[in-house]
Parts: sequence; C-alpha cells; structure tokens
Amino acid sequence: MTLRELIIYGQDLLKNSDIEAYESDTRVLARFAFDLSYTDMFMMMSEDMPEDQIEFYKDCLNLRSTHMPCQYITGSQEFMGYEFITEDGVLIPRQETEILVEKALELTSDIRECKALDMCTGSGCIGISYELKRRESRYINDIIHLADISKDALAVAEKNKLKLNSDCKLIKTDLFDRIVDRYDIIMSNPPYIKTSDIDEIMEEVREYEPRLALDGDSDGLSYYRRIAEEAGKYLYKNGILLLEIGYEQYKDVRELLLENGFENVNVIKDYAGLDRVVIAYAAEHDY
Repeated sequence: MTLRELIIYGQDLLKNSDIEAYESDTRVLARFAFDLSYTDMFMMMSEDMPEDQIEFYKDCLNLRSTHMPCQYITGSQEFMGYEFITEDGVLIPRQETEILVEKALELTSDIRECKALDMCTGSGCIGISYELKRRESRYINDIIHLADISKDALAVAEKNKLKLNSDCKLIKTDLFDRIVDRYDIIMSNPPYIKTSDIDEIMEEVREYEPRLALDGDSDGLSYYRRIAEEAGKYLYKNGILLLEIGYEQYKDVRELLLENGFENVNVIKDYAGLDRVVIAYAAEHDY
C-alpha cells in the first residue's frame, strides 16, 4: 500500500471511532510509524511502504481508535520547542501551559541567578523548559527543583532531565512537606478538576491520564488552598507564585491567595481568551 492509501485508511478508521482530530492524528501516527519528517510526508505519498512498518502503523491506529492519546502511543510531546517523553501515569504536557513558562521567563529575566520550584511537576515540562530557556539566554547558575508526590511522574521527569541535558534536581514530596529552600519563583500546574466533573471530561483524558494529576477534590480547589497557605514560607520577599487554573477558578484562587498574604494578584488569559495563569507576589514581611 502507498502512504496515501494508508493515510486514507487511517483517517477512515479514526473518524469511524469518533476521534475528533482524526486527520491530524493519522498523520502524526504515520510520521511516527514510518519515521518520516514533515517534508517526507508530502514527498512519499505515492511510495509503497514496507510491510512490517505497515503492520506497526495499523497497530498504532488501533490503539488510537480506543481513544488512547497519540502522545502515549508515540511516547513524546513537544513543549516550548523541546521534545518531552510521555508515558502512562503522567499528565501529557499541554500547549496552554506554555503561557505559564513564558510568563515565568519574563518575570525573572532580571534575576541573574534564579532559584525556582516546579511544584506538581509531572513530566518536568515546566521546570525543565524554564531552565533550558534561561540557559539559552546565558543564565547558567540557576537552581531549579522539580517536586511531585508521584514516583511514576518523577521517573519520567528524570528521563526528560537526562534526555534534554537538564540540571534540575528532583524532590519526592507531598506538596511542601519535604521542601526546605526558599525561591525567587514557584510555578505549579496542580490538579484542579472537580471530582464530580472528571466523568464528564473527554475520554482520552478520563480513561488514560492519571487521576492523581487531575482530581482537585470536591471543589477543585484542594491544591490551591494548600499552596496558598504554604507557598509564602518558601518564597523570598516579593517572590513570584505562578499557578495554572481552570477557566472558572480565578475568583476563588484569588481570594485564597489574598487571604494568605499574597499581593498584586492578577490573571493571564490563554489563546482561547480564558483565564489560565494566576500571578501573585509574596508579601514583603517574613512568614
């Protein structure tokens, strides 16, 4: 079969399996299975593909037809221009989370030797990308810590650290329980979906991504509540806290932060115009 015929076959299979992004997913899996670049995809449409690779491609399509995310099939996801390893049990990096990293880079651009914490790090995409981008800008003496309670997440974060030549340090901890340092900036994309809403989210997320990384308890605010209460103790005066939030959570998260002494609380919207990243500053007094 030619590549064009295989692409059509894949699109029909995924469309009939109710995969919304059936066209783009088919091409992603074809590039993966046949080890093709974007250019190769267009240059080789009339070429017959090797039989063993065809079978592998069909296996990938069959997995995707069950609504397994492409990122778990291919084992990777691009984030901030870097290719991150993705595995079962670890949240897949999202494009909207890049907004948090971009803002963190902007807000700390005048700090020559920065201490940063990525809390609830998952794959490590936030902290590792932050470190690598600052290194590209000649900041070479940063101290970046990646923290998570999940050993599976930390195992993947360690793989990404090695793959991308990062110097981040990993810490296994339940939020701040084992954190001893103070930081210029704390970044976090914590679980924030209400428990009752998890059954309503798309199947790819509900059935395949780790519940531990999704479930924010009955009101979706459990982790924000704890972070708001504790984070100030681990920030320098005027230190920065950046939190990714659900699109309806800004008012509640803002109140939690103000109640716990944070100042200048603001929100940044995502590419769809929805509230996405909260910025807050530690008060100037000691905790």
